[in-house]
Amino acid sequence: MKKLLLSLTLFSTICVANDYQPQVGTAGAQIFNDACMACHGDNGTGKFGLFFDLTSSTLLADEAKKITQQGGLVMPAFPNIKGQELDALIAYIISLRPVLAAKQ
Repeated sequence: MKKLLLSLTLFSTICVANDYQPQVGTAGAQIFNDACMACHGDNGTGKFGLFFDLTSSTLLADEAKKITQQGGLVMPAFPNIKGQELDALIAYIISLRPVLAAKQ
């Protein structure tokens, strides 16, 4: 039953998230709160286990941008996050992993 509820929660988030479009000039933290926090948690460590943890990610900025816009294995695509808003979001996500942020 727990797995079913989790699956339904993830599915409902995926269906809604694809249409998200931030306003021009929206800060990366706000975009994260609006579009990412439901699965990745308020601090990026994930709500559903290690798979959704962004703080230990080793993705480079360009790789993270591609996954954000095109989606991943279970992650929905966010094609409407682009330009400076995408840059701001990725910079915010990288800031959640302080050890790696210094290297990029």
